[in-house]
Formats: sequence, structure tokens, C-alpha cells
Amino acid sequence: MNLYQHLQHCKKNLTNNKKDNKTTTLVFGNETADLDSMVSALFYSYLASITTPDKNRQYIPLINLNREDFKLKTDCIYPIVNYFNSQISGEKKEKEVNYETCSQELVFRDDLTPDVLDSFNALHVVLVDHNRLCYDLEELLRPKEYVVESIIDHHVDEQKYSPTHLKIINMVGSTVSLITQLYQQEEQKHTELFQHHTMDAEMAKLFLAPILIDSVNLHREYNRTTDIDEVSAHYLHNIIVRQENDFNTDRYYQQLKENKHRIADLSIYDLLRKDFKKYYHHPSQPNNTFPENYFYGISSVSRWCIETVLEEKLDAKTEIWSSMKQWMEKQNLKFLLIMASHLDGDLFKRELFFLFDDHFPSSVETNIINGIENSDIGCTAVSKSEKEHSYHYRQKNLKYSRKIKNKIK
Repeated sequence: MNLYQHLQHCKKNLTNNKKDNKTTTLVFGNETADLDSMVSALFYSYLASITTPDKNRQYIPLINLNREDFKLKTDCIYPIVNYFNSQISGEKKEKEVNYETCSQELVFRDDLTPDVLDSFNALHVVLVDHNRLCYDLEELLRPKEYVVESIIDHHVDEQKYSPTHLKIINMVGSTVSLITQLYQQEEQKHTELFQHHTMDAEMAKLFLAPILIDSVNLHREYNRTTDIDEVSAHYLHNIIVRQENDFNTDRYYQQLKENKHRIADLSIYDLLRKDFKKYYHHPSQPNNTFPENYFYGISSVSRWCIETVLEEKLDAKTEIWSSMKQWMEKQNLKFLLIMASHLDGDLFKRELFFLFDDHFPSSVETNIINGIENSDIGCTAVSKSEKEHSYHYRQKNLKYSRKIKNKIK
């Protein structure tokens, strides 16, 4: 069984659980559903499905976004569509393989309906590329008893769960690197088994993609590459070149990067949804209510300069404001932060753009902004308007990406 066959099996058997008395393990990536998160879920579910001694168990990777939003994931579409293309032959090859056809072969968050949840005989959960379920999934799973089976992640441990099987948290560049390392360990332990489940070049290229993207092509100077990333990438690279002598990692990275940043066809509203994380701010006692407890969000947008957009388009401000307010209302956010990054020549630059709900307490808004301005993030104001509840900054200290949330008190 290869990865493609595994994914077809997962989609087909999503609801045949009580009848077959199966235990279902859902493998969740995080809610940004970026390339590392998505491929980690696919890869781990495949590895677990071929190594589990329990043949009455199925591992299903769940893409942590709704199917209609798959089009926003430009970083994921290119490598996943390429993999699916490599697996389709004969008459099916005549049909166009694109993100829409691929999405029909995958399991998305909106496939996990209450009826589907109810159909599970027993439910286990694996978290990859995060170590705590997002609020929406916690709420969705609340009526169902479940066990957290494993966690594989490269973020700070929130220590929410005690997995029953496996917990690997290591600050590597890519979670897929950790799963590749685990794959190698299992391969060494079960040599005969893996002879029947050989990883081919196309699988290896799919798994290599997030490692290259998250480590900036394994360049150490960006402080996003570890020994584990390098060893894992080398292992996958060797599998590829055994079948494709002319494969070039640098060229592949450039192809991945170019396709990741194809955002010309996306609206500003789409850009806000593309790489978004939602947070629940509750610093005080659990019983406290608003204003202490509230939701906020961070949208990360690459190759997008807000200053330039505002200068070049007369109606840009209106479109940005209205799109942000629409997304805030949709997500029930009290404020939204856009982290917009771009290259100015060879210089990497990032902007921060805050918009607060009109009814958010001004004292809390002021505390948040003061905390950001007085931190080591190094903010230079482009524009500020307490009346419009908007704050636009250039960010000097670029080591802070979404970790900026730790500065929000």
C-alpha cells in the first residue's frame, strides 16, 4: 500500500466504523493548514496505518480547514496536485487533476459532521504540528468521548494532554522532519514489513516539500534548520535520486516557493483567511468573562506590502478595513492582526496591522497597543488612529512571527 491507496481507503471508509467495530484515529494538523501541517497529517496517518499491530484500527488524516478553503492553500496545492498526478494513470489520466479533484480524495474539517462523529465506534486523536486542539475542534469533539493517542510537534508544549502512545516535541524546522525520523526508526525495526510498503520518489518529494519550505531550503543562517531537518531531507533526497538522477533540490525549492506565493487571484478577504490562527485570550480565572476573555486572530500574508497597496490603490483602505471587519465578524474576533511580509530588494520586511472591534474596551485596546510598542518587537508607527481603532507598524525585530501573541497581555 502506498500513500495514495491509503488516502483512498480513508475517504471511502470514513463512516464504516460501528458496523465494522473499528477504532478510528483522526490525525489533525493545526488550523493554519499550511504545508507542514497538512503533509504531517498525511504522512503520519500513512506510517501509523502500516505499522499498527491492531488491524481493527484505521488512521484518517483530517485537513484542518473546510474543503472550499483548500484553494487558498497555494503552498500545498502544487506538491499535492503533483503527487496525485503521479498516481493517476490510464483513462483517469485524461481528466484534469487540480486542487478541486484532489480535494475530493481528502478528508476535510467539514466532513467531520455530528453524524460522522456519532458513527465512530471508538475515537482516538493524534495532533501533528500542534499540541493543543484549536477551540473550534474542541467544541466539535466535546460531545464525543475520545483519547489523545499521540502528539508530534515543533512548538512550545502547552501541556494540555498526556498522550497514551507517543509524544515527540522538538524545536525543529518542520514537523515532517520528526515524522521522517520516526519513519526511519520504524523501517529499521520492521525491515520485512517495509519491503512491502516502499516509499517511492513521488512520496518522498511530497514529504520533502515542507522541510525545504519551513527551513528556507536548509539554510542555517535563517535559524530554522536543525540536524534532524538536514538528516531527514537527506534521507528523502536519496530516495528521490535513486529513481530520478536529475532531481535538484534547489530547483525544487524554487518551484515550491514560486507556487506558494501565487496570490494574484486571491481577494484581500481570501488573503486574511489563507494563513490564519485564532486564539482565545483568558489570562484570568476560567469563570471570568469579557473583557478579560475574548477571541482574537492573526492573519499572516506573504509577499504583500500594506504601505504599497495603500499608496497604489485609492480604495485599498476601504477594502482592507471592510475585509478585516467581515472576517472578524465571521470568527467572532475582538481584534485582528495582519502580519504582512515582503522583500525589499534582498531585505525581508514585515508590517503589523491591528484593527479592533468598535465596541472593544478602550482601556484593554490601549494596554495591548502599549504592550506591543514598549516590547522588544521594535515597532515603528506608519499610522495610528484611536478613533478608527487601527494601528499600522513596521516591525524591526523579525525574530517574532506569530510568537508576537506572547506579547499580548
